Amino acid sequence: MTRIATTPTLLLAGCLLQPATARSDRDRPGRTIVIDTHSDCTQRIVYDGIDFATTQPDMQVDLPKMRAGKLDAQFFSIFVGPWQTGQDGYYAEALKQFDAVHAMIRANAGTIAWARTAAEVRANAEKGRISALFGVEGGHALLPGNDDELLDHVRTFYARGARYLTLTWSIASPIGGSSGDDSEGRGLTDVGRRIIDEMERLGMMVDVSHVSDPLFWDVIRYARKPVIASHSSARQLANVPRNLSDPMLRAIARNGGAVCVNYGPAFLDQEYFVREQAVWSRVRALGLPRREFWRTVRAEAAQLTPVPLSRLVDHIEHVARVAGIDHVCLGSDFDGIPSAPAGLEDVSKLPALTAALRARGYGQADLAKILGGNVLRVLAANEPARR
Repeated sequence: MTRIATTPTLLLAGCLLQPATARSDRDRPGRTIVIDTHSDCTQRIVYDGIDFATTQPDMQVDLPKMRAGKLDAQFFSIFVGPWQTGQDGYYAEALKQFDAVHAMIRANAGTIAWARTAAEVRANAEKGRISALFGVEGGHALLPGNDDELLDHVRTFYARGARYLTLTWSIASPIGGSSGDDSEGRGLTDVGRRIIDEMERLGMMVDVSHVSDPLFWDVIRYARKPVIASHSSARQLANVPRNLSDPMLRAIARNGGAVCVNYGPAFLDQEYFVREQAVWSRVRALGLPRREFWRTVRAEAAQLTPVPLSRLVDHIEHVARVAGIDHVCLGSDFDGIPSAPAGLEDVSKLPALTAALRARGYGQADLAKILGGNVLRVLAANEPARR
């Protein structure tokens, strides 16, 4: 969920091929999988009751757009806004969101199917069905509870389908500090270590988007399995706290993990970040209801000078150059960002991103890694060994 703070923030999809070959390649065995590791469309499904199977003009992700963009797999973000409920209601609200997305999946079983493993993502793609996976955005969703109860909540999230947990959102969590509040100096807590141990035992990826710098470094030293950054861009190109520095990118590469680049213009361009910050602050001061608030933010963001698609490609290329081609992926943050790069306004426009990457010289093998292969590798590496 992109709610930009004043201090320090996958798209799994099938290969987006040239139009002449897209249909035949989509049907052949072993084809490239396209994945988006982060979308906040969940909020509209849960709280607005939208029909996800029909085109939603004011959304960046819905089933028709996924089909048009040849997206094979989507991680649905389970995000509990602290303003939605008090701390005592965080965990229950998260379960409510799982239930709503599962109901949507059951209602559209011919188009979308729940996936729990990398193999199930591939199997669904072979059947022509989009895979739905889950990521919990923010360890605060584990609250309330004592340490043992928090671990029980991790297990329940995993059973409901969570295959990553973003350790913090823009507020601190029991696990450690956030890049988005005054907990910046807080690293990994004792219960945070127990939570990571349990996640790795179960097969849930550790997500380091949104974490404070000290928490990042504690986690990268502690984790025994590959981590993921589900929606973070490059700090070297846009110096905003949610992005990852070059040393962080290299550390994730050494860990065997992957960095999924965020499409949000505020994370691609530092000047846009400043302008968008002003929009958030101005609209927040109006005290509008949720839907009207989001509609107003989008309308004002639409008046800003757009960031070109080439800027997103710059970030993907930077991560690939610094961390290596095996460690870059896509995490759109669609429906959590008020605007997107020009030419990639929603998920239906994904072929434009593939074309732009091809124009930079990326061949089919590298595209397969960027578009989804690297996510599948990290997901599989976190799965428990079969006996």
